[in-house]
Amino acid sequence: MNLIQKAILTVIKAHEGQVRKGDGKTPYVLHPLEAGIILSSYTTSEALISIAILHDVIEDGNVNYEEIKDNFSEEIADGVKLLTQDKSIKNWEECKVENLARLSQNMTIYIIKAVDTLLNMRDLFRTIETQGESVWERFNASKELKMQYFEKILQDTKTNLPIDLLEKYISALKDLQYSHLLPKENKIGFI
Repeated sequence: MNLIQKAILTVIKAHEGQVRKGDGKTPYVLHPLEAGIILSSYTTSEALISIAILHDVIEDGNVNYEEIKDNFSEEIADGVKLLTQDKSIKNWEECKVENLARLSQNMTIYIIKAVDTLLNMRDLFRTIETQGESVWERFNASKELKMQYFEKILQDTKTNLPIDLLEKYISALKDLQYSHLLPKENKIGFI
């Protein structure tokens, strides 16, 4: 079994029964799997793709650093740890600032964070399309703070992102910036 297959099995177990916060029903495991798929478009490194797949297992799963190190490698464990927010920092904004400061020391891993954030923005937009702007209230930060956070990641990574990934990120950011202009319901039955 290669690293990616092992990461997939690990993430399925780590996020079993969890759902995405946005809509409250999408299986959580789809998010890290999609992160791995997107990253695989830009690298053939099994280690980096595995880090993308495992990026939330410490923070939101039931896996710790030592287990990743023992089952994968120190490189993969260090990458996942770098992507993991420090839960001891209770203030949302301070937690994000600390995490991005650590990530800025390793641009390769920071790009994985940009992929993660792109997916989060897309999921958030899809949920806003179906449930409206009240979705923002489900989070620990206001829309304004979250948008500043998304923009900070863009500013930090834009010179290192592949051009098509940069374009996708900017597009997702603009979708959220103007989500308040969406019609309240779709007149022709499509979501």
